[in-house]
Amino acid sequence: MNLTVTSVLSRLSLEQDDKLSALLSLAAKESNKSGAPLAVRFKPGIREYVAHVSAKLGISSSEFINILIEGVIRQTLSPFQNRATQVLERFQWVMDAHGLKVTDVATLLSPWNIGLSVLESRERTLDYLTSEALAEVSAWFFVSQDWLRGEATHQIVIPSPIIHWHKLAFFLRDKIAENAAGYTPEIVLYRDDLTPPVDMFSTETWVGVLLIYYRVINGFTLRVAQCFGEQSIAEIHKQPFLDFMTFCGYHCRKGTARIRTQVINTGLFDLLSYGKILPIMAVDKINSGPTAFNWQTEEIQPILLPEKYAKEEWLTQIKNFE
Repeated sequence: MNLTVTSVLSRLSLEQDDKLSALLSLAAKESNKSGAPLAVRFKPGIREYVAHVSAKLGISSSEFINILIEGVIRQTLSPFQNRATQVLERFQWVMDAHGLKVTDVATLLSPWNIGLSVLESRERTLDYLTSEALAEVSAWFFVSQDWLRGEATHQIVIPSPIIHWHKLAFFLRDKIAENAAGYTPEIVLYRDDLTPPVDMFSTETWVGVLLIYYRVINGFTLRVAQCFGEQSIAEIHKQPFLDFMTFCGYHCRKGTARIRTQVINTGLFDLLSYGKILPIMAVDKINSGPTAFNWQTEEIQPILLPEKYAKEEWLTQIKNFE
């Protein structure tokens, strides 16, 4: 019988006994320090992959393998305990991704009496992370409630699909108006690096939109990013998209929003499209480069010269966006 991931995990469940359960529980309480070494032979490709990924993550290969193996075993043998662990880990991950210090988190969650003394204890933090608190965290950071509660595996974010470019412009107008005083929001337009430039209006080219803005929550100013999915820019979508770009150009000219146009790699584009990455992490990835670069000058003419590309009726509307 050929061993596969499916067959091994199935056998793992069948072979579970009191001794193995006790060892798994013990592992959960142990510190992360290394134990006795264990020699493991990897296929050359897997060995190189592990070494490369662990280096990118800034951890050792052994730590990387430990995390993966322990996670798979827990998910297979202790799904309920694993879900509880995921709630805490995902909550902490969201906070870390947004650059929040523990004191910032305590300020944000003060209405639920989650202070520093609670946050220093894993068990107490889990006790205080009620459904109501998690629902608020989900709304603040635009993450899926099911994912945050450990009930969904892959889709971290449920992107708001761009139904129509004009409707998105009206929505962003309201978000910009709500932005915290003293901070300038940013609209990021992005496309896949394997598609034709925007000014060709190809059916192959879809453009996505991210908004980075600032909200005041419980007295704390929070930087958040929201992804609105992607939409075609061809055929019936061409003029509405041109109008949207002139909307961006008008806000850029007024100084009420910064505008960025980026070409990103296919992998990052797909992660955003399927909601498998926090938008703020995608923004930070774009900022760190060299995964993205600006659109060509020909592509951003409607942003630079909104009066030339917008229809008079639409131009009147965006000038009245106050």
